Amino acid sequence: MKREKLSLTQYSKAIQLVLGNVPVIGKDEASLAESVGMVLRRDVKADRPLPPFNRSAMDGYAVKSSNIAAGKANLKVVGVVEAGAGYSGRLKNGEAIKIMTGAPLPAGADAVVKVENSRKLSDNFVELKENSAKKWLNVHKKGSDIKKGVVLVKAGELLTAPKSATIASAGITMPEVSRKIKAVFFTSGNEVIAPEKKPLPYQIRDANASSLLSFISNVPQVSASFGGLLRDNKKLFVSRLGKAIKENDLLIVTGGVSMGDSDYTYKAFEELGVREIFHKAAIRPGKPVWFGIKGRCVVFGLPGNPVSVMVTFHQFVLPAVMKMSGAKSAYPKKLFLPLLVDVQKKHSLREFRISMLADNGKTVTPIPGYNGSGDFVSASRSDGVLVLPEKDKILKAGTVVEFHPWVL
Repeated sequence: MKREKLSLTQYSKAIQLVLGNVPVIGKDEASLAESVGMVLRRDVKADRPLPPFNRSAMDGYAVKSSNIAAGKANLKVVGVVEAGAGYSGRLKNGEAIKIMTGAPLPAGADAVVKVENSRKLSDNFVELKENSAKKWLNVHKKGSDIKKGVVLVKAGELLTAPKSATIASAGITMPEVSRKIKAVFFTSGNEVIAPEKKPLPYQIRDANASSLLSFISNVPQVSASFGGLLRDNKKLFVSRLGKAIKENDLLIVTGGVSMGDSDYTYKAFEELGVREIFHKAAIRPGKPVWFGIKGRCVVFGLPGNPVSVMVTFHQFVLPAVMKMSGAKSAYPKKLFLPLLVDVQKKHSLREFRISMLADNGKTVTPIPGYNGSGDFVSASRSDGVLVLPEKDKILKAGTVVEFHPWVL
């Protein structure tokens, strides 16, 4: 796809360009424990009906429902059936079989009276009382959850613990998932130093590496490493980024994407032959964001201010990762909540305003005292960002807005 220059109203086009250009990576097999959070790449079907037999949902007595239709009956106890075992005989009129939760219903039985509704009369007889003795009472019927051959978990779904349990029920212990995306990220700028060092008056500690590492640690599809700090030297950029592109599926560089003389990130990408898809999107913060492709490597240049890094990672890099992994949905988690206060903006860009949840998560409100995209201290109090559309200049309290939490 040819490079496309974006106007100040084309955020939606920018995300389309990201999703339309990133490749879907290869597949792998992983254990159920290792695959939680990964994207399933092959449908998993039920190899038998679930449950595979009529089973008791209670500890109690297996009976013929017609024997206790009057609400009370004295029945002869003729056996016991445990979970994981069968019963060879057939239940007759006037009989009951003691049964445990999960055990198969004996032939001839069509209901279970829970043990709380029983009274032992002797070693061989029990009194059962059931006001509503319906057929299949307290019985989990064969195939009532799903029929044989039906898809249990679809390709493209993120594997959760419940989905892993479902996959295990089909006898699959090594599901086919997307392989991990190999990623590397760098921070750039002569003014940036490692967090453990003591800064000179004109230096700042690197907050972006920690931010990206924290975000990526919550994305199981990615295996990422920090490539280090990049000093403002074009040859250094070209050398280190060129090596990173050859060795990784995803490259992220923070800083150096604006139009200053010392902004070498996008200039190095150009010299390395990275195909630029777009440079600058109609958003705030994060307008100078850069996106391109070289071979199998997806390349992002993110603006250097910490809040811009958080926003552009969440709005562009994360959807790219989901698409690369073959996920059905590429977008971050979204909530729709009412505003606690009036919110206004003075521009026609798509804005991602750092915000916090209020009223025990029932409403959302912008962080008070926020001083722009370099204000990571205010951002530390946020739960995510609320989305302010291009056309809306004032949103009144109570208006339902789109909110993207940081935590997926």
